Amino acid sequence: MNRRAVPSVDVDLYGPKAIGDPQPVYRQIRDAGPVVWLPRHRMWAMGRFDDVRDALRDDVTFRSSRGVAANPVANLLGRQTTLSSDGSTHLNRRMILMRSLTSRALSPSAEVFEAEAVQTVERLLAQDSFNGVADFSARLPVQAVAELVGVQVTPQHMLRWAAATFDALGPVNRRGLSTMHRSFALYLYTLRLNRTAVKPDSWASSIFDAADRGEISQLEAKNMIIDFVAPSLDTTILATAQLLWSLGTVPGLWAQLRNDPSLVPTAVVEAVRMASPIRGFTRTVATDTNVHGVRLRRGERVALLFAAANMDERHFDQPETFTLNRRGSNLGWGHGMHTCVGMQLAKLEMQTLLHAMIPRVETIRVSDPVPLANNTLQGFAAFTASFT
Repeated sequence: MNRRAVPSVDVDLYGPKAIGDPQPVYRQIRDAGPVVWLPRHRMWAMGRFDDVRDALRDDVTFRSSRGVAANPVANLLGRQTTLSSDGSTHLNRRMILMRSLTSRALSPSAEVFEAEAVQTVERLLAQDSFNGVADFSARLPVQAVAELVGVQVTPQHMLRWAAATFDALGPVNRRGLSTMHRSFALYLYTLRLNRTAVKPDSWASSIFDAADRGEISQLEAKNMIIDFVAPSLDTTILATAQLLWSLGTVPGLWAQLRNDPSLVPTAVVEAVRMASPIRGFTRTVATDTNVHGVRLRRGERVALLFAAANMDERHFDQPETFTLNRRGSNLGWGHGMHTCVGMQLAKLEMQTLLHAMIPRVETIRVSDPVPLANNTLQGFAAFTASFT
């Protein structure tokens, strides 16, 4: 195809420069056009809010069933997961996962989350400083959620697997190759899973219950465990870390939230927009289509950049600013049929932490940020924080 007539951006979306400082790259893609060609990856990209949202709504044209990664190996291995499915298959798998993740299903766990959140805040108040990621934002997912998933591996093991899985969703670059053995280990682990290897009455056990009822195959059940292991940890951890960082860096923000706790849900949604922990997933064009005068051909791959869309100045007023006055939705949890199944869980965890902090923490200080290096995830790997 002759690409001379279409916008082209010659950047390595997964290179060290774009990973370390992504906003200039996202802006370059947005400014170039609604859909642009990435010659280094031989795929299209969308970075403007309206276009990414529209593509996510159009799951007939932009398909997930051929995988959402930027490389064929990961797309092949992930074909039995909920993320890599469309239509009735996706709806069936999603319904099975949601039995564990609706607000009603999560309500019995609320007290456990609240107790863990209070213990976490009080423990950190007693310390001069702490790691804002490992000691704060990872605490609830690691201590509480990993137990609910019910696979008999350590939470730290789950974290390593999950991060590697997200690395594998990029191209076959040095970063992806260096963690490939871990993502493949998770794949092999799920293939060996059976009911005796998961805790009774756990989320993982509910997947095998569905297989026993004939709702999905045993192979689907094994692969769908990844839908719990990978997304339930990293994305919430990164969004929570962004929340804490913003509370410690935006003047007056923490005082405003303490004075009006009804703004807690707004703070959580805004943190997810700012964090955009998933940089983006790819889709495959199902049939020849035209987007703003650009012809996309059947079989071509398009990167839908949630993180770029969430900072689009065409849609958000001062998108680089964290504000509790912002209204409306964002794409931090995706959109449309593939909206994150764990969204209610993430909201519950983050809101619970804030409610534990409000009566106990007067000031928040943060410093020394270390960015995360991952092909698909973005956010903080670590930073120093303190409570008084």
